[in-house]
Amino acid sequence: MLIKFFLLIIFVLNFYIKESISQVFDEANNLLSIVAIVNDEPITMMDLDARLRLIIVSSNLPNNLETRKNLSGQVLQSLISERLQYQEAKKLGIRVTDQEVQNNIRFIEKQNNMEENQLIDTLFNNGVPKSALPIRLKSNLIMEKLLQNIIRPKVMINNNEVNNEYNNLLANNGKMEYLFSEISFKFSSLSEKEKIILIANQIRKKIIEENNFDIIGQRIQENGTGAYKKNDWKLTNKINKDIFLKINNIEKNEISELVITNTGVSIIKVEGKRQFTIPELSHTVTDIAFISFDLPINRNKTNLLVEDIKDITENLKTCDEMTELSKIHGNKRGKYLGKILLKSLPTYFIEELKSLNINQPSKPIIASDGIYVTMICKYNKKLNQEYAIKEMIKDNIRNRSTSILRERYLLDLNRKALIDVRI
Repeated sequence: MLIKFFLLIIFVLNFYIKESISQVFDEANNLLSIVAIVNDEPITMMDLDARLRLIIVSSNLPNNLETRKNLSGQVLQSLISERLQYQEAKKLGIRVTDQEVQNNIRFIEKQNNMEENQLIDTLFNNGVPKSALPIRLKSNLIMEKLLQNIIRPKVMINNNEVNNEYNNLLANNGKMEYLFSEISFKFSSLSEKEKIILIANQIRKKIIEENNFDIIGQRIQENGTGAYKKNDWKLTNKINKDIFLKINNIEKNEISELVITNTGVSIIKVEGKRQFTIPELSHTVTDIAFISFDLPINRNKTNLLVEDIKDITENLKTCDEMTELSKIHGNKRGKYLGKILLKSLPTYFIEELKSLNINQPSKPIIASDGIYVTMICKYNKKLNQEYAIKEMIKDNIRNRSTSILRERYLLDLNRKALIDVRI
């Protein structure tokens, strides 16, 4: 009887061990199963699971089957897009180093008052694989380099467009404008739309409960679930109609209801409302000429060269004289620059310009790439103001155009790719 009892125990244990081993293998096979193939490169369930864990933890969402189900389609599409960008960057010879990724992680840690390596450890302790965040940040850096090398050079700014926006700006002086931040999610089908709305409602509820719109927005941007943007002040006629209807009647620091359009869902936080006044920017512009000299090969002779440069330049009375002198003396790279934004000049120029009068040559400025003498040529407040405003408009046009070209570029990559989605 005792022998039969022991045999029964051995049989039961053997059965459960086999079942446990079988379950472990099933889970492992499931994680290694392919959920999509992008131009012959697989994306596995492990990739999808790691990103889902990162998003759920960093966005403080409930970690349950419903959340995972609602997020899966959008997250997989994000992984596909990232893989396409990686393949394109590789083809173009664009690389992102491990050090660049680590610098990015450290930047996020400093923003959140965290110790070095604390971010990855915190995520890991909450069930997120250690590779999940670096992979996501590497994708962000690849996209930024594609923007820098491929997309931004294609942006063209038309003077007529700048002038039209400038005139519109003058006409809108005194009208209402709004400052708001935005968390947005995109969808491409009706079934995806319903899931995104559910997720967005969960996130909106969390934001209101915890009063942390910006923190959650930054996390969503970092983990790739959606986009987070802090807008500059916008006039009524520059705001999407659907957004304006939601924010027009809410107060500062309030969170809007969901803004649902044909292509996405947004959550808006109103930061402020005011009457638009054209900013006074004339002080941000200068009008200069300069003459430059190469540093001596023997650095010990720098002071002697500085004295010679003083003798040559100290009696200059106008920028025309300085421009003519630059054709004879120095390294011939000196010239009349004309109007220029102060922020685009080297710091050593800005500091020296603060103490100069018009048509007064500066003392020789020693920099790492040479020795310079500069001069303020003229000052016209009205013209400086117009120049500064138009430069601001150019930046706005450049940013808008870059965003549009980016979307077109990504759509083009998708159209050309062979993509096989298996879930």
